[in-house]
Order: sequence, then C-alpha cells, then structure tokens
Amino acid sequence: MIEAIIKIHSTSSSVTFVCGDAAIIGNGEFRASSGKVDGFILYADTLRYKNGAKLSREEQEKLKCLYQHFVLNHEDFIDWDI
Repeated sequence: MIEAIIKIHSTSSSVTFVCGDAAIIGNGEFRASSGKVDGFILYADTLRYKNGAKLSREEQEKLKCLYQHFVLNHEDFIDWDI
C-alpha cells in the first residue's frame, strides 16, 4: 500500500506521483479561469502504477488523501474527479 507521496512531476497532460519505490501516473488537462491556468484536472480512470496496473477505487481514495496531506506544505494544483 502507498504510504506517502514524496514528489510530484507533471507535464501538460500527465502527473507522476513518486511514492517511495512506487510511481503512479495519471492523465488529465489544465484547468483555467479568467484566461489563466489555475489547476490540473486529473482523471481517476487513468491512474495506474508505472508497471501499468490500474489503481483500485480504494487506492485512488488513498492517493487523494495522501495528496491532500502533501499539499499542506506544497502548492495545490490538482482538481480530482474521484
């Protein structure tokens, strides 16, 4: 089970969560309001481990909770569709 998010890497269409030995990848798109980018929408059905295995619903919820903990000390940029 995933215990913590250590780093987050993003591109214009994906996010990689580095969680110790595991890496989780998800796809999405930037969100904008008033002509400015203000976040990233992450599509839950695209979440998968680096080896290609999809995350279960419980793992998706756990990742979302870990992300919320991670952003306590970092800038928030993802809007989850879970």
